[in-house]
Amino acid sequence: MTVSHIVLYSHLLGALALFVGYGIEWTASSLFRNATSTEQVRAWLRVFKVSPPLSGAGLAVLLLSGGYLASLTGAMKQGWIPATLIAIAVALILGFAFILPRMKKIRNSLPSLNEPISTELRARLSDPLLQSAIRIRVLLAVGIVYLMAAKVPFMPSLLALAVALVLGILFSLSVLRRPA
Repeated sequence: MTVSHIVLYSHLLGALALFVGYGIEWTASSLFRNATSTEQVRAWLRVFKVSPPLSGAGLAVLLLSGGYLASLTGAMKQGWIPATLIAIAVALILGFAFILPRMKKIRNSLPSLNEPISTELRARLSDPLLQSAIRIRVLLAVGIVYLMAAKVPFMPSLLALAVALVLGILFSLSVLRRPA
């Protein structure tokens, strides 16, 4: 087994960690809407809490191993790499600007005892921007996987990422149309 095989395996494990983390976010945020008590919200928040360290570590492994692999193959000069970095930046912005602050507000608005869910908390749990940002980020990650496989030039890569973004928005329509 060579170093490049180990790095490639690490790259695949990083992708797996990222998608598991994103899947946890999607699932927990979807289940918030059906919670009937603050204890149920707390339970889903504990599940959600696993996601940032898992997806963050996965992303770090992906960037480090991907950089190494790209340097070996000369892929740094291929157009899909900068397009991927743009998509990663967009995904990070979605996380830091839309997802994490909303999760913090949900956590901070929970009363200390198990109580029925207040109107204010229900609005936060059903926040369409939270759920849309999560879905868009997942579809952007799927678009990046496509770029890794297809290795297309920059402009077609941007087009593929635009399609992923539109699909993320389409997957969000159900939460955008739902009454709170």
